Amino acid sequence: MILDFARWGVKRLRILVAIFQMMGGIGLLLGLYNIWLLCLVSFLLTLMMIIAIIIRVKVKDSFMMTLPAILYALLNMIIFYNSFLEINTLKI
Repeated sequence: MILDFARWGVKRLRILVAIFQMMGGIGLLLGLYNIWLLCLVSFLLTLMMIIAIIIRVKVKDSFMMTLPAILYALLNMIIFYNSFLEINTLKI
C-alpha cells in the first residue's frame, strides 16, 4: 500500500487518509444511532472515494484496480441518499 500511495503521487497523505478512513468507519457505526452523523460521514466518505477514483484514472489504473473505489463510492452514496431522505421526513 505504501508503494501505491507513492505511485499515485500522494505519499505524504498516507497517514491522513488512514485516519480519515478510520474516523469514517467509526462514524458510520455511530451513525446507526444518529442519523445526522450517518448523513455527514457517508457524504464525506463518498467524496473521498470520488477523489480516489479520479486519482486512479489519472495514473491510468485498470478498471479492475479502480473497481473497489467505485463500489465504495456507490455504497456510501446510497447510504447518504437514504439517510438524507430520512432526515427530510423526520417530524421535528
